[in-house]
This record gives sequence, structure tokens and C-alpha cells, in this order.
Amino acid sequence: MRIGAILSPVADWQPILAAARRADEAGLDAVGFWDHYHSGRPDWAYACGWSAYGAVAASTSRVRLVPMVLNNLHYEPGVLAKESSILSIASGGRFELAIGAGDWPESFAAWGREFPSRDERLDRLVETAKALRLVWSGEEVSYDGRYVKLSGAICTPPPPRPPRIVIGVGPSRRTLARALDVADEVNVYDDRALIADALAAARDAPRPVDVSVFVSWEWDKWPADPAAEVRRLADTGVSRAYVSLGGEDMTDRVDALADAAQSVAAP
Repeated sequence: MRIGAILSPVADWQPILAAARRADEAGLDAVGFWDHYHSGRPDWAYACGWSAYGAVAASTSRVRLVPMVLNNLHYEPGVLAKESSILSIASGGRFELAIGAGDWPESFAAWGREFPSRDERLDRLVETAKALRLVWSGEEVSYDGRYVKLSGAICTPPPPRPPRIVIGVGPSRRTLARALDVADEVNVYDDRALIADALAAARDAPRPVDVSVFVSWEWDKWPADPAAEVRRLADTGVSRAYVSLGGEDMTDRVDALADAAQSVAAP
């Protein structure tokens, strides 16, 4: 099982950059951030966004860049196409488009945005993923979805190869069912029954789909025995775990997570 470190929710940039570099050096598989431009309170500050990924890409050499996860409703398809393509180029193909249908209705209300129904959010997510796979070719693309409509759309330069698409499923089996048609990986919350259902669904999917899990260890949620928790996650059969580990000692947490990952990988 591969392990990614989610460097959220932390506001100070220098500790974030130090943790990302340490993750790169220590052999972790990925780094990423939460994706909310809204903060629930003034003191709930944290860094995220395309500029953050560009800075991390420029400061690392091997670790993959995987948001956890981008909110599809925050971005026009053209913005996603351009930003994902350039970030893929700048990182040498290390970027993966991890994206979800969107949640947290209060954050939309705060910025005067409508929050669509669940069915519309899922339709928009699936259509966006299908359209991006076409656009990443660098060719002229037309696509006629219900919500995503392209007519001769071109986004160049294209990425060196199409980014993997990771769909954030969270706790939703409805989202899981829709994601299997467009995802290279589905990411679920740490629930044993949900993980088992996702693994079974992925085995029956018409295309290869990996299953990963998101766990929340930020600040005071850090476990007493990280290695034991990593072993438990590995025993579920998922291919990757993303650990949210934001805190004042984030670099130390990255080291502990890397040590835990190595203990699981050791024969």
C-alpha cells in the first residue's frame, strides 16, 4: 500500500514546504491539500490552490501531487483543463486530478453560490471527467453533455500523458457507483464496510479501478501508534492511503508516517 501525506489544515507556508520536501525525500507516494477557498472561521486558515501545487512541484522531484480533493463545482472545465495540463508539465507528469462532486453547502452560501442537487453535482462531475479525458489529447474537442458543452475546445500544450483521475467518493455509495465509469481510482472514507463494498465494485468494473482511503490524523487526531494504524489500513486491501496530518510538528509527522509505511512494506 502506498501512502500520501495531506498537508492540511495548516496556514504557514514554510512548514508546509518543508513537510512536502521531507515527504519527497522519505519516499512517500504523494502530497496534497484540502480544497476549500472558504474558511469556516477566521482562525481556520489553511493553504491550498493551484499556486500551492506549483510551488511544491518546483521544490520536489519524485512525490506525486494529489489534491484531496478538488471541488468540481469551484472550477470551469476550461480552468481545470489548463491548470491540470500545465501542472502536469511543470511536475514532469506527477500530477493526478483528484476531484469530487462538491459538498459543504454553507461554504457556497457564504460566497453567494447556488448549491445544486446531488444528482446534478454527480452529473457535472462525470461529464467533466469525460470531457477532460478528451481535452487532454491537445486536439479540438466537441462534447455535448447536459451540463458540460464543448464546441471546438482546444487546450494546448497538452499534458505529457493524461493525468490519473481520482474520484473522491467519501461516504457515498451513490457516488461510488457513478465514479466507476470514469475514475482510475476511487477514494473512500475509513469505514471497513464501505471499503469492502468499493473493492468489490472495483473488481466488477468494466475498466481497471484502484481503491484508496482517506484518514484524518490532523492536529489532535494523530494516533498513538501510527504504524499499527497503517498496518490496519493495509490489511483492508486498498492500494493507497491519504493521511491528513496537519499540525505544528508536520515534518516530524511525515517522518513517522514514512517509517510506518516502511514497516508495512518490510518483509
